[in-house]
Amino acid sequence: MSDSLGAVDPGGLAARVDRLDSTEQIRQLAYRYAQALDSRDVTGLAALFVEDVTTHDGRVGREALAEWYDPVLRPYGITFHLVANHVIEFTDADHATGTVYCRPEHEVDGEWIVMPMQYWDRYERRDGQWYFKSRSTHVFYAADVAASPLAAPGRFHFPGNPFISRADLPERWQTWRDFWSRDS
Repeated sequence: MSDSLGAVDPGGLAARVDRLDSTEQIRQLAYRYAQALDSRDVTGLAALFVEDVTTHDGRVGREALAEWYDPVLRPYGITFHLVANHVIEFTDADHATGTVYCRPEHEVDGEWIVMPMQYWDRYERRDGQWYFKSRSTHVFYAADVAASPLAAPGRFHFPGNPFISRADLPERWQTWRDFWSRDS
């Protein structure tokens, strides 16, 4: 952004730097979320969300969210969440949405469950800091690492999962359904 003399428009440059900083802060949220899950830092996990986050059981606040996560994580021994392919779209300077691919692995009931998925996120900046406003999970499949996901009913075998009960990707995408509904 420069004028005919080559001077940089400070408003334009500042906005671009802010967008780059915001993008990195949001990416760090996804990485920190995975690390907090795997290390069972439920207080740190809850701190990644806005102060008035609504939990899946309808309560409000970070403390309520930490209390909600505690029993959700209890059925699992070791977990490992590998995060990739983070697409972020800004709706304005302080709000964004994102899609994050994740390959979590869970030790549960003597099995090693692999569950490729996406998080569909909403982000909000408050007092200069980015937070999750919400996260929803969308699963490609869940199966023991030694089994084919195609052998599981509905491509979903995850014993004792108190939160996710089925695979909904890729069928959830309209583009997927449209692609396969056309004659080749």
